[in-house]
Amino acid sequence: MLYLIPTPIWNIDDITIRALNLLKELPILICEDTRTTKKLLNMLNIWYENKQFFSLTSFTNQGKLNHYLNLLKENDIWMLSDAWTPWLSDPWKQLIQICSENNLPYTILPGANALIPAVVWSWFDTSSFCYIGFLPQKKWRQTALKECIERDIPTFFYESVHRIEKLIKELDELNYSWKISMTREISKLFEEHITCSFEELKNKFEKKEIQIKGEFVIGLYPIK
Repeated sequence: MLYLIPTPIWNIDDITIRALNLLKELPILICEDTRTTKKLLNMLNIWYENKQFFSLTSFTNQGKLNHYLNLLKENDIWMLSDAWTPWLSDPWKQLIQICSENNLPYTILPGANALIPAVVWSWFDTSSFCYIGFLPQKKWRQTALKECIERDIPTFFYESVHRIEKLIKELDELNYSWKISMTREISKLFEEHITCSFEELKNKFEKKEIQIKGEFVIGLYPIK
């Protein structure tokens, strides 16, 4: 059985009891970064000297992939990212498809993620909404933004700290003028949330009233 286990975004207390028990029990771990996982286990006071750690960052190596498939046929394995639910916006979600194609059982535990708190915090009408992961960095970025603006339901996406100011400039150039929500540093000490008009948010960035730090969840609500 493959267990996909969410890890805390930041606050260690966000770990679930079920995840904690599995982390103690399962002997084989597939991780994004084994060093980060070991730090997490240390914080949770979980002894890991007898566990096997494997790092998986892509599916381009067929030899590694075959090795993991053979492990899954004979063992219970847990898989986790450095933070949040694996793999909501990452390429490793392909592993679920591979399990399905090979009739291998898997289960996904509920747990920490940044999206749902940001959606609830926005106070938009989110009876229906669209989630698009991360915006493209370069190619198709403008097209993706135009599609967000043209939808008749809210759209939510993640944006890197390195591109958040670029995003504000791009929305301004597209004459976006409706509601926007911005959530950052979720579950951290200085978490911040703003829902306002785009013009208000743009002014806050121009006046340096928003700290450019952490990962951002952006919601666009172009409802006239």
